Amino acid sequence: MRIGKLLLVIVSSLSLRLGRTKDIQQRYARSVVNMDELLKTEEDLVHNLEEYTARLSKKGSNIRWWIRQMEELHQKGNPVNSFSLIRHMQADWLMWKQYLEKPVGVESVAFIKSKNSALPQEDDMMDAAIAMRRMQATYKMEPSDIAKGLLDGVQYNSSLASIDCLAMARHLMNEWRWTTAEQWILTAIESLDRVGSPSEMQSLRGPTQAELFRALGQVRVEKRNTDGALTAYQAALKHSPHDSEIFEEYQSIEVRVLTSPPAEPIKEEPDDDIEEMELPPCCSGRCEVPQKLRRLYCVYNHVTSPFLKLAPIKTEILSVDPFMILYHDMVTAKEGVFLRSSSKGLLLPSQTINYEKKLYEIAKFRTSKSTWLDNDANQVTLRLTERLADATGLNINHSEPFHVINYGIGGFFESHYDVLFSDENRFLHGQIDRMATTLFYLNDVPQGGGTYFPGVNITVFPRFGTVLFWYNIDTKGDQQIRTMHSGCPVIVGSKWVVSKWVNANGQEFRRPCLDLNSHSKYMPSVEKLIKLK
Repeated sequence: MRIGKLLLVIVSSLSLRLGRTKDIQQRYARSVVNMDELLKTEEDLVHNLEEYTARLSKKGSNIRWWIRQMEELHQKGNPVNSFSLIRHMQADWLMWKQYLEKPVGVESVAFIKSKNSALPQEDDMMDAAIAMRRMQATYKMEPSDIAKGLLDGVQYNSSLASIDCLAMARHLMNEWRWTTAEQWILTAIESLDRVGSPSEMQSLRGPTQAELFRALGQVRVEKRNTDGALTAYQAALKHSPHDSEIFEEYQSIEVRVLTSPPAEPIKEEPDDDIEEMELPPCCSGRCEVPQKLRRLYCVYNHVTSPFLKLAPIKTEILSVDPFMILYHDMVTAKEGVFLRSSSKGLLLPSQTINYEKKLYEIAKFRTSKSTWLDNDANQVTLRLTERLADATGLNINHSEPFHVINYGIGGFFESHYDVLFSDENRFLHGQIDRMATTLFYLNDVPQGGGTYFPGVNITVFPRFGTVLFWYNIDTKGDQQIRTMHSGCPVIVGSKWVVSKWVNANGQEFRRPCLDLNSHSKYMPSVEKLIKLK
């Protein structure tokens, strides 16, 4: 099952740490399309191990063959064989010494080293862990459910190993998120218990029961739960009674219990309430929709362009104020495939400007990769430009290039506005601001990845071929406060979108300034759909 396989690779990347080369082209967690490359690298590494085992097997076969030759030689006792025995004892065992000293696996080790730069880096680990935490917090998922492949009520044929759960816990510990870290460690212990007696390779890779209970004790110490910490360390010592480090930490806690005041202040954990706007509460789409939005409607738009009288566009009115609509069947299957495939090799981690340092940095408020395409970049962008002009009634020549975006592991975009300037400075000195936003959905997303507007409590889920359109600025030239929106974390699948911002400059005759929003239905732009109600 493809989804299950991708999910397994996604969550397993939490524990991959090989490689140190910095390369802006990587950052696997920021784009699902790169997971195919990671799967291919995994296949190459597995094939390398298979070749290594074949060489080991061949060497073992050679040794077994020679043992049989020795047994046959010992059964013969004539003078000729005696000479052969002396020659053999004088020379052959020296040959065998050299044969055994020759290492098996030099080529295999060299191959793994050659792949180091293609493996996930520390930045990938950080990206993946942050995305997992955001996904967990946004959709209110329990670590034990995530580890079993139960994601927001949907069961998948995938699971997390105890080493993955511990890696997630370590990340949370580094962020002082002790409560959630404790949940992940308990999940790791539960996961290890399900496996039963560890194999030799599992013992080599870890984690051990002692390591997990030690981590649990460390977290409980930080939470000032000394009784729980002592219990965890006792369990760790039960599994590893001769570990001096665990024993010393255990003794230290005992001394602290005897000598410290009974109530010490707990180390302050980061307050997730601060992230309330970053972790939107209605990404699942289960929130109550305001009564007035339930009376909205669908129409066939045939009024914003003469061509639409022949080929009207199915249009869904989501909100009147702020004006927000959803076009259907705006992108063909071939166009979607072309945009995704032609952009794949151009994607780079989405960046933002650091005005203090005066340089571009990889954005922390979104996990995605993206690229830009001009209106005339190819025949598909030309058609989409023309189609968008017909659908909106706006002058799309006055717009930013198409921004092709792919979201990665738990891919999200924190709550934000699309406008660039405040109301006071918007039209000063010829500045150009984003009057409207258009969001093309290039594929279906199996779970998650919605676009959420807290101001109107609407979540729009990605459906291939649909286009979400809204105005960031009202007819008076002021910012529409309720157009703040979030890109909800992707739970399963790959999310491809194309955003296009339409500039206010150049729309003076298509969407002129008005004193009353109710007059907007008389404008040439798409708001005239309101009068069709």
